[in-house]
Amino acid sequence: MVRRRALWIIAGAVAMGVGLRMGLAEHLTIFCPLRRLTGIPCASCGLTRAAAALCHGQIAAAAAYNLAALPMALFLIIILGLLIGEAITQVPILRPLWARGSGMLTWSAAALFFTAWMVNLYRYFN
Repeated sequence: MVRRRALWIIAGAVAMGVGLRMGLAEHLTIFCPLRRLTGIPCASCGLTRAAAALCHGQIAAAAAYNLAALPMALFLIIILGLLIGEAITQVPILRPLWARGSGMLTWSAAALFFTAWMVNLYRYFN
């Protein structure tokens, strides 16, 4: 069961990466309700374009779209590595780690997105 779950998540991540690499993100509409109603960017505005830029190896462009994209990409690479380890060993790795570090990770993500939102707002109003 551990291997199947890990392989499905890895396959989904690879499929999203292939889709971003093929340029599918350019055809998406704006889903953000805050951006749609007010025109003001939210904390995650630009993340899809940043992910597409990262799939093309454009690190500076990804950081320009949303500052949170780089730490999130690093986190995704770590998670995928752990999932590959789960698939190979068939031993749960992520659940025990999540049980120990979910609080710290949640607060770190909140701080990251708050900082990214402040940067987005600074860029929008200047």
